[in-house]
Amino acid sequence: MSKVLLISSDCHAGALPDAYKAFMPAQFHQAADEWWLRYAREMMQRLGTFFDQEAVGDFTSQAGDAGAGKFQQDATSRALEATDEELWAFLNDPDSTIAPRRGEWDPAVRLQELEDDGIAGEVVFPQMAPFGAGLMQYRHPIDPAHNLAGNQAYNRWLADLCARNPGRHAGVAIVNVDDIGATVQEIRDAHAMGLFGGVLLPSSTGGHPFYHHIERYAPVWAVCEELNMPIHTHSGWSPDYGDVPSAAAMFISEVDMWAHRPFTAMVWSGAFERYPGLKLVLTETGCSWILELLRTLRFKADNPLFAHFTKGLSLTPEQYFQRNCYIGASFLPRHEVGDRYRIGVDKLMWGSDYPHMEGTWPNTMPRLQETFHDVPESEIRSMLGLQAAEVFGFDLSGMERIADRIGPDIAEITTPPLHAEAI
Repeated sequence: MSKVLLISSDCHAGALPDAYKAFMPAQFHQAADEWWLRYAREMMQRLGTFFDQEAVGDFTSQAGDAGAGKFQQDATSRALEATDEELWAFLNDPDSTIAPRRGEWDPAVRLQELEDDGIAGEVVFPQMAPFGAGLMQYRHPIDPAHNLAGNQAYNRWLADLCARNPGRHAGVAIVNVDDIGATVQEIRDAHAMGLFGGVLLPSSTGGHPFYHHIERYAPVWAVCEELNMPIHTHSGWSPDYGDVPSAAAMFISEVDMWAHRPFTAMVWSGAFERYPGLKLVLTETGCSWILELLRTLRFKADNPLFAHFTKGLSLTPEQYFQRNCYIGASFLPRHEVGDRYRIGVDKLMWGSDYPHMEGTWPNTMPRLQETFHDVPESEIRSMLGLQAAEVFGFDLSGMERIADRIGPDIAEITTPPLHAEAI
């Protein structure tokens, strides 16, 4: 077929705060409300130091008005001056100037915006969840009961969202690592609810041992292998660097690094050795970094001084990566697609990062042309959708029927931009 199947390996969704209450025991509602208000005020105070306002204006003009999400400085300034009651109303009014885009939580708007961008299916990560569950888990101290309640509320809400368009949204469950027995049960519950996108592994484990502790995390690796639930790391976590002017720059500079670390821990601990069917997907962390890391790990493994590092390991770090791992290559830039043969074409899965400003949405086609215009067709099809369909278990025939209706033509993607760069 001439149409290309696009499955984004990296998109995000999250509800308005009040919507989670339907999926959360009443005993946590007041604490959740208080958390949302504190979080909102903190984020609004930091807004001017994070996004360039001119760039935000450009994005807003392109993205349209299907929900607010405009990050307007004057609107947030007014919200900061509001009472708790007024701020709560702002946070839950879908048309307020500080509300997220409607597509983040409205399944009809979401599907339309994805299809307008040519995307047939998606892997869905958290946008924001109660008590900071998800990407920012363990950045601040949270009562363990609240942490678990936030995870569960988000997962149940996400399962409900995904069920509105069956087969199109591979929801990723969020878990914590406070109680490994509870973690395993949440993974089983997520699988039973139809969240076939896998499990998001927190980039930080807080006060708990990190993922090199094989005995502690063995039940997690085992259940994910058993249920064929891919494990994800995703950029988004860093320590809280405070409110100094350089804090946001530090966050942006290091955010990928924290999501890289679980791979190293799982190699040396023997997680991939013990669980050969385990899948690890490293998402929105860049791509080419893996080459230097694998070179470094191989150097350590081959050094006689460190021979004990590889005791019990039958494969090299490169071989574990090739067998067990994939990269959620969000908005795969031109300079990294040139490394695809060294990384492995079948290791790369493109992502649009909808609805985030740093992603390709709502201008995916120019970005695809920029990156893929001179890439062989078979490789384009693999990286843009076919590999994701296999890794996450999308119904390929159903996805291809949708792509026939809304997908881009291969000739569009291979049209060089006016100022094409050589690889």
